[in-house]
Amino acid sequence: MKQFEKRVRSEKILLEATSALIVEIGCAKTTLAQIMKRTGLSKGAIYHYIKSKDELLAKVLETRIHETNDRFFERMGRNKQKMEDPINVLSESFEALHHPTNIANQILMYFIGRKDQPEAMNALREFDEWMYEFSKLWIRSGQKNGVISDQIDADQTSELFVLMSSGFRMRRVHSDDDFSFQTSQFSSFMKDIFKESPVLMK
Repeated sequence: MKQFEKRVRSEKILLEATSALIVEIGCAKTTLAQIMKRTGLSKGAIYHYIKSKDELLAKVLETRIHETNDRFFERMGRNKQKMEDPINVLSESFEALHHPTNIANQILMYFIGRKDQPEAMNALREFDEWMYEFSKLWIRSGQKNGVISDQIDADQTSELFVLMSSGFRMRRVHSDDDFSFQTSQFSSFMKDIFKESPVLMK
């Protein structure tokens, strides 16, 4: 039991230190040497938990998307009376994930630049899968509680969420232009979709 607790504690320290360094200097400049200095963990200890920097960043990314999921259900409450408008919560989550300073977004942009590396490509693929499954879970939760029409197709809407998420991110890779269609406009568009849009109905 003590070994398990030590492992959990060390992993938590590792992920928190990595997240802090990403905020301070970005993904590209974050090195394992800096992480060792920040955490006090030896190189051998770090490699006991991860095999590479990309794997470590992928773990941070996984933690962040699960935290987003937890915050969603915390915001939504436990019953219909306490539930907030799901599209507002979804929109805020979507916009937060795409903010330039967001840790998850920084990691994703870093992985896009390294998409020729297997671990980076796998992390991008897994993130899309998490986004799809969590989006579907969020929508169905709203449907179950009667705050989203059960006529909305959760699968198609979740796929649209992932598609737009990837699109916004890739556009930022190729251009710094100030486009008129931003995440806030997409949020407004999503509100219309949740009003039983014929396109995404079952």
